[in-house]
Amino acid sequence: MTRFHARTAALAAAALLAGGSFDHAVPAGRDVVARTPAEAENLRDAVTFLDFHEANLSAFPEGLGAYPKLRRLSVQGQKGAAAVPASVAEAKGLVELDLIATGVKDLPPEAASLPALRRLYLSDNALAELPAAVCGMKGLDYLNLDDNAITEIPASVAALTHLKWLRLNGNRIKEVPAALASLKDLRRIYLKKNGLTAVPAVVKEWTMLEDISLDGNPITSVPDWLVTLPHLRAVSLCETRVTKLPEDLKPWRRLDLLALGGCPIPKSEMQRIRKELPDVAIVF
Repeated sequence: MTRFHARTAALAAAALLAGGSFDHAVPAGRDVVARTPAEAENLRDAVTFLDFHEANLSAFPEGLGAYPKLRRLSVQGQKGAAAVPASVAEAKGLVELDLIATGVKDLPPEAASLPALRRLYLSDNALAELPAAVCGMKGLDYLNLDDNAITEIPASVAALTHLKWLRLNGNRIKEVPAALASLKDLRRIYLKKNGLTAVPAVVKEWTMLEDISLDGNPITSVPDWLVTLPHLRAVSLCETRVTKLPEDLKPWRRLDLLALGGCPIPKSEMQRIRKELPDVAIVF
């Protein structure tokens, strides 16, 4: 593969990964959207998406149970909506809840009873720990906790057995508990810029895993078992301390993307990797 074609393949693979391996978002065209409380009132019987990220809210919306078709709620960036009330549980059909950059520190226990909730966004909130209610949201398949201050992943996350996508980039995590082996359906795990010194051993239990990113962690080696995970298609280890990959790389010939940018890999090892993986988009 020439340098031009390798770069083209890498960009294509990155675009593919950005789209995800399963649909975690509802196309906007399918939604009836209200962007202010007044619009929401006018569309009460039809609205499916309360997109209040520019609504200058003074408090979290109340009376959500009055919207019979409501599926999505975003209060992203609304600092006035940081205190989530128990009445959020009235939104029985809510599938997606976006609390990004609101300053939320906790969720009421009632939030765990939302029966349809599948996607929860809690990034950019300086959270030191995961709100306990999250581990009661048994139907979640997508959980975004990027860019907080979380130091430990509680073992109770193991209850979220429907998770397919877990984002924990930009936290302070040093290990992933073995209890998370129960996440048998996990497809994507993002742990960029944490404090991991090794690839977490529990990863070998996630046999459905397709994409893993460990960029920016002080990891020094790649275990042989990581190469054997049967469904992996993208592995990113950029800006780690990895100098060498496992001897047998043949199972990784099925990868779309292998990202090793910023790693202190000797030229001879780069050549070996390219020879072993001639059709993989590799980024050094």
